[in-house]
Amino acid sequence: MTLSEILNEYMAALDCSQNELAKAADMTPAALSYYRNEQRTPKKSAISKLTEGIVSIAESKEIGGISYDDVYRRIFEASGYIDIEPECFGENFSRLVGELRISLNRLARAMDIDASLLSRIKLGERLPSDTDKFTAELSMYLCSQLSESDESSVLCSVLGIAPHSSIPEQSEVEAAVRRYLLCTVPSGQTFSKLDSYLHSLDDFDLGEYITVIRFDKLKIPSAPIRLPSTKHYYGLEEMKQGELDFLKATATSTSKLPFFMNSDMPMADMAKDTEFGRKWMFGIAACIKKGLHLNMVHNIDRRLDEMLLGLEAWIPIYMTGQITPYYIPKLETKVYHHLNYVSGAAALTGECIDGHHKDGRYCLTNLKSETAYYRRKAEYILSKAEPLMDIYDVTKKEAFFAFVSSESKAHSERHTMYTSLPLYTISDKLFLDILRRNGVPKSSLKQFLEYLHFEKREFLGTIQSCKVTDIIPRLTAEDIAEAPPVLSLSGGFFEEEIFYTAEEYSEHLRQTERLAERYTNYTVTSQKRRIFKNIRIALSRGSWVMISKSRSPAIHFVIRHPKMINAVEKTLFRTDQ
Repeated sequence: MTLSEILNEYMAALDCSQNELAKAADMTPAALSYYRNEQRTPKKSAISKLTEGIVSIAESKEIGGISYDDVYRRIFEASGYIDIEPECFGENFSRLVGELRISLNRLARAMDIDASLLSRIKLGERLPSDTDKFTAELSMYLCSQLSESDESSVLCSVLGIAPHSSIPEQSEVEAAVRRYLLCTVPSGQTFSKLDSYLHSLDDFDLGEYITVIRFDKLKIPSAPIRLPSTKHYYGLEEMKQGELDFLKATATSTSKLPFFMNSDMPMADMAKDTEFGRKWMFGIAACIKKGLHLNMVHNIDRRLDEMLLGLEAWIPIYMTGQITPYYIPKLETKVYHHLNYVSGAAALTGECIDGHHKDGRYCLTNLKSETAYYRRKAEYILSKAEPLMDIYDVTKKEAFFAFVSSESKAHSERHTMYTSLPLYTISDKLFLDILRRNGVPKSSLKQFLEYLHFEKREFLGTIQSCKVTDIIPRLTAEDIAEAPPVLSLSGGFFEEEIFYTAEEYSEHLRQTERLAERYTNYTVTSQKRRIFKNIRIALSRGSWVMISKSRSPAIHFVIRHPKMINAVEKTLFRTDQ
């Protein structure tokens, strides 16, 4: 629908005049007339005013079915604006040029723009000033490069166009390119990477992992390895050895000081060497086995899918509770790359120029004056870093409870995706009946009941200040017979699996729905199946995402990085679904 049609539709539904809507929207009747006749396009501030005016009239006349979000979205889209972040547009553009093997320099010449601008768009640092013109010129370039049917079929496959026996029309390509670039979940890739990361957490079993890699039988040499006081490493192969030598020196030393790692050096070429990767992770495991704590400043100045891939590899280390992850916001340089590792035994530093990793250099030293210098440097880096996530295991139980209590007083909207049902909606009687039927000893019932009451208090505190939406699985008797759900107890660090019967689950579900009817700030939505079996995901909009794992081990990851929060919000808690 056009903007004119949308405004006229709302005015008819509200039975209001142009003057009445203009007054409610705090604008002149003439300005509104321009928008209704499509003689002018409203600015975003005017869209907000129009939305507020429409909603306020609907509320005053008690007309339902008109929400702020829906009105704003319709007017926003009809006005021709694009609701997409530069980062997301950049991910889509980067993927498109990668899959079609497009040269940025050639594309820049064809579009008559600076190649550096295309690079910034690709990195998510800029949006094109005119996305329609950008899409049209990119489509024209793509069509001009099609000279064979094979090339046409590749383009159609990437863009999701039905296969053609000949070259498709430019208008069809342009529409497909527009869909591709403006998709807020790029080609399904962001979701698939996020989905992979979450399922890796869901499936991970620390005990099983320890057995598989023989971590429990890992023996740390008692004698420190002998290295020169200072050693330089040149080129990729020597730099790999430098990293392994640092880990060996750290694992075998007598020092119990925490060790520090921070690097924005390219990793793609090193990652191709799977044997190096195995040895590197073994070295990290040896340091952890020794009892050393790791302060890790991750480099996340990269696309979300690559960031998630890196975080997925660190899952086993996170589960040990011996790592504190950080990140440094707003890194600007794309020219220089550096590596800084330091422990109580040695320091490893590295450098290279972007695009010339193979010509980089590492330096390993165990001189006391040097390691002292690099420990101070690590402290300065940490002072400028922000927590990538807070990790709470059973050893940090009280700190986790304090976090939950403090957040119950926050005012940000809350969404949670459950694999079972929220604990705070169950009655004490049903809760105790389920515990007893599962054979929980009488001596433990009080502890479980105290945790239930803690959950209820915090929930009631939360809904006093903000809206809470819980997404729960509506399971059939057949679903429950096939895979019985368990009580959601991870917040209390109980790893016991307390199973529901079909009747108990149905009764708890009824209690949950009755509570939602009682409190206007509490909403329950259903999903027909369980997406995960061992984790729940909570979102405090714009503030944090919490991934809670119920067993093997019970642990909570509170992620604060905006890129991750945005990804979870857009893929798991989309308000238009």
